[in-house]
Amino acid sequence: MKKLCLCLLTNHDLNRLKRLVVSVQELVQPETIDIQPVIVVNTLSDEYYESVLSADLPFRVVRTESNGKPGMGKNSCHDVFLETDCDYMSQIDGDDILYPSFAISLEKHLKHFKHIDVLGVVPCDVLESQKNDVGWTFDVGDSLHASVWGISLCPRFGDRPSGPQKDEGFWDHPLPVTDNFIILQSREAAEKIKMDIDIGCAEDQLFNYQYLAEHQKGNLSYFITMSSDFQIYDRTTPESAQKLFAQSEWTHMIKQEILKLMPEHRSDLSELPVIYHDLHMTQQDKQLWMGNFHKRHAELF
Repeated sequence: MKKLCLCLLTNHDLNRLKRLVVSVQELVQPETIDIQPVIVVNTLSDEYYESVLSADLPFRVVRTESNGKPGMGKNSCHDVFLETDCDYMSQIDGDDILYPSFAISLEKHLKHFKHIDVLGVVPCDVLESQKNDVGWTFDVGDSLHASVWGISLCPRFGDRPSGPQKDEGFWDHPLPVTDNFIILQSREAAEKIKMDIDIGCAEDQLFNYQYLAEHQKGNLSYFITMSSDFQIYDRTTPESAQKLFAQSEWTHMIKQEILKLMPEHRSDLSELPVIYHDLHMTQQDKQLWMGNFHKRHAELF
């Protein structure tokens, strides 16, 4: 039996935190993973911290030191995790929602590959205020629209080759996007790498490359998965880091820091091993579940 420290990281927006907590309570429970949730309140607001305590949520609450930037909050989740006896950590932002299949999907990955130190997810299911035509799309509520994946058995990069190479999309783009979202870290991974605490937005980009460098050196095992049955990201949250800080302020610095880790010709994360598992939830399953979840908890959206 493995233990998973599930860190729910929040700095504002109590309703969305409550929504995340409900989704954790409704997870399909795995047979070989003991899930230990903890709410990590990383905020500059004493009032918000007190509101979380007053909400009497069913999980342990820990407040950590904050500088108002996301990296410091995420690092504090590492610290909370390492104070436990858990084997792995999943850090989830307080405005996102876990699918019921989150834990059993993680379990399947860990059964298949027993030495994962870092697991990054490429497909990204999202909630947005504007409709788009990417993937399987549907309306969740008034001015709330979902775009989700329904397949995992597809090439990660389309027509692009895989293997060690220059990531032209990263170096040649003025505002490169994060290649994947890290969903799982081992104790060794959490001990080895910490995020930059001064970056206001796109801190995940540098973090991914820090782990890539450790993978290239043989110090950690970093896997990518094409499974999208973990969570759905809420891009409608007011005062999120993406809305408070301009990514352009840090793009040049991030690129310079990456060059300290590796040369351009080894900068493509396509050299990482990729996991292709059948999804526990199809796009139709996701639509049905999200519709029911929104109907039951509309006041939290």
